[in-house]
Amino acid sequence: MADHDFPVIDLSPFSTTPGAGDAKKKEEVIRRIRGACSASGLFLIVNHGIPMAALSDTLAAACEYFDRPAEEKLKWVPPPADAASAIPTGEKMERTFGNFQRTAKLIMTLLNDALGLPPDLLHQYNDNKQCDRMIGHHYFKATADTKKMIGSYPHKDANLFTLLLRDDVGGLEFLRNGQWIPVSPVPHSLVVNVGDFLQVLSNNEFNSVAHRVVSLSEKDRYSCAFGCQIDRDKWIEPLAELTSWIKMAPKFKGFYPGEFLHLVIASYKPSLDPNDTFALIDVVNHYALPPWTTPN
Repeated sequence: MADHDFPVIDLSPFSTTPGAGDAKKKEEVIRRIRGACSASGLFLIVNHGIPMAALSDTLAAACEYFDRPAEEKLKWVPPPADAASAIPTGEKMERTFGNFQRTAKLIMTLLNDALGLPPDLLHQYNDNKQCDRMIGHHYFKATADTKKMIGSYPHKDANLFTLLLRDDVGGLEFLRNGQWIPVSPVPHSLVVNVGDFLQVLSNNEFNSVAHRVVSLSEKDRYSCAFGCQIDRDKWIEPLAELTSWIKMAPKFKGFYPGEFLHLVIASYKPSLDPNDTFALIDVVNHYALPPWTTPN
């Protein structure tokens, strides 16, 4: 698979500008999102509504934050995180959070429609926005001794989906058919990847994608990830609209988010070996109903 073999989806048909997109263009966007989420669980979006200047300001704010002394950064890091993965604060980041929430709302609607669900059904799982988080990441540049070292261990996201803003350094890879596939940077784009909770709600129609970051460049890498979470009091199980309503057997048993996250933490086995896929935390399989399990 080539390093560009993943969808880059133009969301301009859903612009708030009157007449921005006709029905056929919107249907094509939804069709491509459905295909991407079913195949790999990952796609890129452009013309997503967040101004280019705001994206640049966000990465600049993350860079400025991580350039601070360690003792100052740790004041803002909730345990058990560390200074390489933190939540930058400030006016720019507050504006960015609002921008990402608006884009996440659109993505939620498109995912809902791609699954053929009743209008706004998925929004009910994220109606108070209290659990949404935006986290900055700093990955150190590669050296002769650390070439291809893992910057972020292989994992899946325990949420509905993630919006990822990256700089142009590269290093993001996702797992498909046992192979790590690079996701090359696309200017002004955001990466969207399906999380574990959406995989369960969709009864495996959509796939939570395993991904990692490797150090390949002689430049430091910065990114900001917005996680669209499920409200803590919501019960997560395959939706009736995708199981009993259409006479399909559920492929997962239900759970609460806190229970799932506890298992993620208990299963934490990081590895800095770029060839080690056995460190992958795949808690979804714990809830899979036999004889069915999730593929890599």
